[in-house]
Amino acid sequence: MEAAGGDAGAEADGQALTLHWTLGINKDVVGGVHNLSDAESTDMFYAAAHTGVIFDYTTGVQRLLQGHVNPITATGVSKDKKWIVTADTGPDSMLVVWERETGTPVKTFFNPHPYGVHALDIAPKSQHIATLSAPVPMGDAGATMVGAPGQAGETGRLHMANAEQEAQSISVWDWPGDSDGPVCTASVGTTDVQTCVLFNEWDPQEIGTNGKRRVFFWSWDAGVPFQFYSPALAPRDFKQRIGDYTQTIFLPSSTQAATGTVDGDVVIWDLSLIVDGLTRPDERRAVKIIKLCPDVSLNVLQVHERARVVIGASDGAVRFYDYQFRVQAWFEDLSAGAVKSISFERSGDDDPDEPADQEDFKCPKFLVSTGSALVVLAESKLFYELSPERGAVGEWVGLGEGFARKCQPGRGGTRVGSVGGLQAALRADAEQERWRGWGGADGSAREGWMGVTDSFVC
Repeated sequence: MEAAGGDAGAEADGQALTLHWTLGINKDVVGGVHNLSDAESTDMFYAAAHTGVIFDYTTGVQRLLQGHVNPITATGVSKDKKWIVTADTGPDSMLVVWERETGTPVKTFFNPHPYGVHALDIAPKSQHIATLSAPVPMGDAGATMVGAPGQAGETGRLHMANAEQEAQSISVWDWPGDSDGPVCTASVGTTDVQTCVLFNEWDPQEIGTNGKRRVFFWSWDAGVPFQFYSPALAPRDFKQRIGDYTQTIFLPSSTQAATGTVDGDVVIWDLSLIVDGLTRPDERRAVKIIKLCPDVSLNVLQVHERARVVIGASDGAVRFYDYQFRVQAWFEDLSAGAVKSISFERSGDDDPDEPADQEDFKCPKFLVSTGSALVVLAESKLFYELSPERGAVGEWVGLGEGFARKCQPGRGGTRVGSVGGLQAALRADAEQERWRGWGGADGSAREGWMGVTDSFVC
């Protein structure tokens, strides 16, 4: 097995140990696995403890991005797949921008927040990064949340110039610029820890955040204090229980935003001409709640270029909807655990201005990571070729404690794991299946044919 990247000069710098290979994945990081693949490469990016990993799941080559002194807790990749952003939580935390092609750091912000970064997002044109600070660690003496009272429906202006460090904050960073600090920052005036941050792709001067009970919409500009509002929503408004929020997305060609819940509902936020005394006409409010997947947590929500909303749920399924949340396609036989991230390869065949064909579902290949430390590579053709009787089968590529599986309908599955220092196929479920192993002491790869009952042991 071959590794390359950020530790290339370790021996020259006199370090005692040089990292050559890493096993495992930070499986609890939501949105922590990113598909870097295109027509010429099969790379993916994920975090393993303190290290970022660019992994070619075809050749088994790793490039290691080192420098963090704490486990990486937030990651992001630019829309063009050229830039990777990593951040950690803890003492001496860092926010680092890496060049994907070379695996080298191009910008580092030291101690971006007092306790590190909890979540981040990259603007559509890649120039700005939005971060949410990590909350006060449990057990810190004298740590209390401070800031604005944060009543529902409140509108205000916040500035963090002299704010207490214990308050959670939101910041925007111009990483190509010369400044070592954020271009604007504000304290988050609520005790509901915000866990999701997202630029509005169609209006990058707007940012959405949410915690379990509150959603904030922020407006920002360089050198200008943040403006925000947080729409009110109570169970009595729609005569139903409102589950904890998971993620928020903006819907294109509209003023709508949508927030998923752990109960399988989607809350739609939009401008309303109805005067209720709590919101202004230019502020979104909850206009309806859609029961999408009852009793299933909607862990991941994102908008794909081909006019679709993509949702990954706790039941392990990935479902595609139009902007009215009418289901278009579903992948329910991945059998890999609760979905934690979904990421599409960059495909030149996609034209964002071309509407999706309702009669022929098609999308680029996508990676799905789960809470079971599994990563699945799926293709749109699986929607047509898989049947409930056959289930999802495929080829698994090892990631240490987890696996990555390439789904191939109608074929046997080759499961690959780490045994005795060698990652190799363990069994096959077809009449004949090709196995491949790599990562031995000499770094060489070995492969051969297996029968349906054969097994390979290192």
